[in-house]
This record gives sequence, structure tokens and C-alpha cells, in this order.
Amino acid sequence: MNDQPVHRDDITAMHKQGDLKSYMRSLIHPTKNPATPSKRKRKPSWGAIPIPTDHKPGTWPSGTQPPGPALERHLPPEAWADAIRRYRTEPPTTDEETK
Repeated sequence: MNDQPVHRDDITAMHKQGDLKSYMRSLIHPTKNPATPSKRKRKPSWGAIPIPTDHKPGTWPSGTQPPGPALERHLPPEAWADAIRRYRTEPPTTDEETK
């Protein structure tokens, strides 16, 4: 890519020769320098912990297991009935009443 400023006369000459369009495209899409060596690819990792070589995607790491089912809250039926009764009989409180 050419970093030098282009003079107005040069732009006019490129336009007459039909090279202006290709010059402008070269400024938008700079060409890759083939003399530059490609960068090495990094091994994928989970943050700072490297992925083991024997890891199979979608499996749990060795020594671990998926979490069990969520704990259920067992409340007696009377507690549910009492909560419904209070909900239906007590007037709702507003934010201004609680301040």
C-alpha cells in the first residue's frame, strides 16, 4: 500500500488512463505481502487451562459429572393453601407504603 500523498495531477492522469478505479480499490483492500511469514496457530484453550489432548467435545472432563436434578422444595399442602388465602384477602402493598 502506498502511504505517500497523491498529487491532483497524478489522480487526473490515472483517471485518463483508466487506472484510478484499481488504485482506489488497492487503498481499500491492501494486498497481502507474500514475503511475510504466516503466524502460528494457537492451540484452543479454556481460558488459562489448556485442553487435554484426549478431550472429546461434548463429554465431561474425567473426575467430574453433570449436576444432578434441582432440589425440590417440599411444602405441606397447608402452606400453599395459607399462601393463597393471604394473597386473596390481603390488599396489595405499594412501594409508598413500605417506605
